[in-house]
Amino acid sequence: MAIQLPRDMTDESPVLVSRQPVLDGRDRVVGYRVSYSVLSGGFPVVPDTDESLTIVEDILSVIDEDEQVLGNKAHLAFSREMLLRGEIPEIHPDRVLLRVRYEDAISDRVMPAIREAAGRGFELELDGLPGPDVNLRMLDTFSAVDIDLSRWNVDDAAGLLTRMQGVKAHGLASGVNNHNEREAARKLGFQWFAGPFFATPNMVGGAPIPMGDLHTIVELYKMQRSDASLEELIAVIEQEVGLGVRLLKYMNSAYFGFSGRVRSITQAATMLGTRGLSRWALIVASLSGSKPIPRELALMTLTRARACELVGLDHDAQLDSDELFTVGMLSTCDAVFRMPMKQVIQELPLAEQVSDALLYRIGPAGEILQSVISYESGEFLAPTLRSSLLTNSAAYREALDWARRAIYGMA
Repeated sequence: MAIQLPRDMTDESPVLVSRQPVLDGRDRVVGYRVSYSVLSGGFPVVPDTDESLTIVEDILSVIDEDEQVLGNKAHLAFSREMLLRGEIPEIHPDRVLLRVRYEDAISDRVMPAIREAAGRGFELELDGLPGPDVNLRMLDTFSAVDIDLSRWNVDDAAGLLTRMQGVKAHGLASGVNNHNEREAARKLGFQWFAGPFFATPNMVGGAPIPMGDLHTIVELYKMQRSDASLEELIAVIEQEVGLGVRLLKYMNSAYFGFSGRVRSITQAATMLGTRGLSRWALIVASLSGSKPIPRELALMTLTRARACELVGLDHDAQLDSDELFTVGMLSTCDAVFRMPMKQVIQELPLAEQVSDALLYRIGPAGEILQSVISYESGEFLAPTLRSSLLTNSAAYREALDWARRAIYGMA
C-alpha cells in the first residue's frame, strides 16, 4: 500500500515543510518555527524568491486556522534577496513572524526594506547573531531575538539579555535540549523557547505519573500483540471506569461522525472491530487520562504514530503497521509519563525489536522512527531521509492533518 503524494507535488519540485513549536515559560505554544525546502535534482534546497512567493500558502498550511486564532504565528525565514526586492508575499501580518539574519539587519542596503516590512505590520525576529558583541542599534524594529544556546555560553547569553533590557523584543532561546536547560534559560530572562526539550520528560514541572496508572496501557498493549477476543478487550477497558467514559465521549465526537449515539463499549466494539477499538482505547488511555498532557505533545505523539505507520506501508507492506503506529506513539512516552525512556520500557511488555527501536533507533521500525523525527525537526538533509524524503513529506502532512482531527475529537 503506497502513499499517494498530493497531485500538486511533483518529483521535480515538491514542497518539504514541517513545524516545530515555540513555547513560553509555562510551556504554552506561542508560535511555530516553519522549516521548508524544495527538491532540486533529488536534494532539498532553499527556494529562490520567485519559488518562495508561489509556495508560501502551501508552507503556511502546516498551521491551521484554529491555531492561528490562538495567535500562533509561523516563524518564517526570509532571504536577503526577497527583502531587497520588496516582494513580501501577500499574507496578513497576523499569520507570520519574519525571521531576518543578523548579517542582513546590519546591512545599510537591506535595513530600509526591513523597516518597510515592520511598517506594514509584520513582526520581525533577529536570527543568526554571531556573538555577544553585536550591534543592537536596530533592535527597536524587532519583536524577538533568537539566541542559539547550543552555540552560546551562558555568560554571553546573559550579557546580551542584559543589553536588551528596556526594549520590546522577546529573548528566544533556541537549541534547548531538555527542561532543565529550558528552566535555566528562563531564569536568565528568556521568554520564548524552541528545541527538542518539549518531547523530553519534564521533571522540573512535576513528579512522574505513578506506575499504577500504566496498568491499563500495559494491558491494552498486550491486546495488540495477541489474539485476544473482543470480550477480553472490552473487559480491560471496562475495568477502568474513567477510560470507558472517556472512550465513549470520544466515539460520540464529530471525529467519528456515527449516525447514532454510541451508548456502550460493546456497541463501539461492533462498529470499530477489535483492532480499531484497541488502538483508540490505547490512544485515549495514553493521552487523555486523569492527568492530561499538553495538546501540542499529544499532537506530536499522534503525528509521529501515524507517520511511522504510513512510511512503513510505503517502505515494506510486510511490516506490522500496528507495531509501527505503537512505536511512533511510544516515542514520546518518556515525556508523557515524565520519566526516562528506559524506565517506562521496563514497565511495558514490549517485543525486543520495539524496545530497540525506541532506545537505539535500530531495526526497520527504529530507522523509520528516526526518519520521521528527522523530518519533523526540519532536518531534510538527514542521512535517514535520503531514500524516503518524498514518502516522509507526504506522510507528515497526512499524519499532521489526521492527528489534528483526532485531538479535536478528544477535546
